[in-house]
Amino acid sequence: MALPTQNLDITAANATAVMTVEDLYPNGIQLQNFSTDAAIVADSMQIAETRMGVDGHMAAGVTPNIYPVTITLEANSPTAFAFANIYEAMSSNKKIYVCNLTVRLPSIGKSYQFSKGVLQTANPLPAVNKVLAPTTWVFHFERMEKI
Repeated sequence: MALPTQNLDITAANATAVMTVEDLYPNGIQLQNFSTDAAIVADSMQIAETRMGVDGHMAAGVTPNIYPVTITLEANSPTAFAFANIYEAMSSNKKIYVCNLTVRLPSIGKSYQFSKGVLQTANPLPAVNKVLAPTTWVFHFERMEKI
């Protein structure tokens, strides 16, 4: 019996991502000039809380989690300039700006929607090395759905 044909394509070159920020970029920012490696990383999450009783029996429960997403951009990325604007607006206005992120991965036929997020960690100044280093931006989202 023949095995079903598998999709061998795992390219990330055709991946796209758009972020909307309700008060600053309501029409969305097309993310551009990703770093070569680890362009968009949905960080690991703890899904369950576990503990061992003194009698040697484990108890476990599912717990709600934040969905952290790290975006790494080249220093000359127009998106890095937009993210710096979000950072500056948060700093000067002393308020958060709610954002949503849609990531499309055509090579594997999947798309993800992250919603109700905030910029949690900013790196607006690239490291000044022989050439400027990429910058990293961490967003925390309340929800993630496969769309």
